[in-house]
Amino acid sequence: MVRNLQKFPEFHATFNITPSLLIQIEDYKERGFTDRQFLLFKKRAEDLTLEEKVEILKDFFLANWEKMVEPYPRYFSLLMKRGKKLVPEELINVAQNFTIDEFRDLQVWSNLAWIDPLFRPEIKELYQRGRNFREQDKEIIINLETKIINDIFETYRKAAQSGQIEFATSALAHPILPLLIDSNLAKISNPNLDIPFEFKHPEDARAQIARGIEAFETIFGFRPKGFWPSEGSVCQELIPILAEFGIEWIATDEEILARSINVSFKRDDNGIPNHSQLLYKPWQYKYIKIFFRDHILSDRIAFVYNKWEPQKAVDDFITRIKNMAHSLSPVAKYVIPVILDGENAWEYFDNDGTEFIQLLYRTICDEKIKTATFSELLTDKSLVVNDLDNIFPGSWIGANFNIWIGKPEDHKAWMIIKNLRDKIQQKGIIDDEIWQRLYFLEGSDWFWWFGDDFLSVTTEIFDELFRQNAAWIYRKIGIEPPHELFTSINPQTEVLATQPIDRFTPVIDGKLTFFYEWFNAGHLDLKRVGGTMQRFAGLFSMVYYGFDDKNLYIRFDVLNQDIKQYEYEIDFERPAGLKFDIGSSQGIIYGIQEVVEIAIPLSKLNIEETEYIEFIVKAREKGTEVDRTPLLRVAITQRDIILRNWTV
Repeated sequence: MVRNLQKFPEFHATFNITPSLLIQIEDYKERGFTDRQFLLFKKRAEDLTLEEKVEILKDFFLANWEKMVEPYPRYFSLLMKRGKKLVPEELINVAQNFTIDEFRDLQVWSNLAWIDPLFRPEIKELYQRGRNFREQDKEIIINLETKIINDIFETYRKAAQSGQIEFATSALAHPILPLLIDSNLAKISNPNLDIPFEFKHPEDARAQIARGIEAFETIFGFRPKGFWPSEGSVCQELIPILAEFGIEWIATDEEILARSINVSFKRDDNGIPNHSQLLYKPWQYKYIKIFFRDHILSDRIAFVYNKWEPQKAVDDFITRIKNMAHSLSPVAKYVIPVILDGENAWEYFDNDGTEFIQLLYRTICDEKIKTATFSELLTDKSLVVNDLDNIFPGSWIGANFNIWIGKPEDHKAWMIIKNLRDKIQQKGIIDDEIWQRLYFLEGSDWFWWFGDDFLSVTTEIFDELFRQNAAWIYRKIGIEPPHELFTSINPQTEVLATQPIDRFTPVIDGKLTFFYEWFNAGHLDLKRVGGTMQRFAGLFSMVYYGFDDKNLYIRFDVLNQDIKQYEYEIDFERPAGLKFDIGSSQGIIYGIQEVVEIAIPLSKLNIEETEYIEFIVKAREKGTEVDRTPLLRVAITQRDIILRNWTV
């Protein structure tokens, strides 16, 4: 973005740099961090395992197909060979039909497609060749990507020093700060919202702000004057906290202003809002200046212009600016804030939006439309600042917080954080690493993908990473992670567990003694659920379960591993505290050969005292847990031990 801007020195703009992004860039730049996709890209195509090939086919087309895949014939042909409809169960067969050369070309194109057009001339030969890449071509790409990463901070620093751009920053983990301050604020913007808990920790909001500013200052050597509250989320309780850290201005959406002063900014046919003289002025609440973005104009860049030819889009934007200017008093000064996500829009434009961006900057300069950073505006004493009596709590999406706290799945995630935070506080934990990890769990992007507001092929990854981070904290503070951390927050879209259809008595020898031995058992297909401890294939592939008059029977199968190298444990949640270590617990029968089969006497389960049984199966390697099943539940009549219902 800034390199496009530097082609037009008279154009001034403000860049909000999120601390979590700064930390990640610094990790790559200085600490040798890497990621799974980079390692899969770097690995020699001929050395890829079948599992890695499946992973590549799943992940290496994660881009806007219309704008970033289809324009490149080789990349598009590989997508069509894999198939646009991703069917995970078929990827093994698909992978076996790809050649080594095809996998290598896919590895390379998954990187080429994401390199900004401004840098492509440095490796233009690869784009021109388009296929039949060599392993040494990967090093050319890696060298360019390393150069880009290493230059980011200095490029932005120089732009700021020149006065062309201003920096703002956000809270550490991009949280919705008002919801940390008091979750009940969400009910002001949506009185019908039912929130079955209360989260009220303004000290977390303060810590997130402090750590965010600290991360920014560590990289750039100074503190910013401006602050973008994540997702434009504001409330008046936030203002004194920001003032503590020397913040002079913030920005949010026009609908927040409308709700705060009880007006409407409806547009006419030319896009001119009524009460424009109120919208296009900075406001001040107590210690902080506030700019309210033109929602319509900002969203036209973010969501509309990608479907238009660049010239038509720029003409529309300029016309709207001029119409607004003509509607305002010529004797006063006004500002039209245009604010949008800096990263999300461009993959929906042709060529990463390069033509549109540069044409927009050039035309604004040619038309002598003045641009300024927010701090530059505040030095202009002729620009009147209005006083604000209150701030309506909300975000730049609908002037509410529904996306992050409105669905049952959001509530489940908030309860995970709340319960975990309570445990940390009860134990008097002061370990900074633990608190830092908790603050990252408070980030807004997790909640963006919980519930059915938005869909993505990577939603399950966000779900799993959220739970893994919570489980990590539990272990660090010496508490066994609760079972809900091993079950998806977002509900599964299909039934993955079946009920036993009748009682049965298997032979406990670790073998499938005869075909129908476990035919009457209920089962859970973990190949479709995924491992609970890692993203891709877990250790367990199938779990079977059932009863006869004397025993609870459990069988589990292990996928592509030596089944005897692990230790196994059956851990009962109900009856609580009951555990059986396979191989050392007395009174149970087991067999480990091709599969693991276990018989646990019902007399050991005290089933007369409960209506159902809940258990999980754990696997350990040299004492370290490597996988576990989801929590399995069986309902039992107290009188006849008849199975009524099995759920996961």
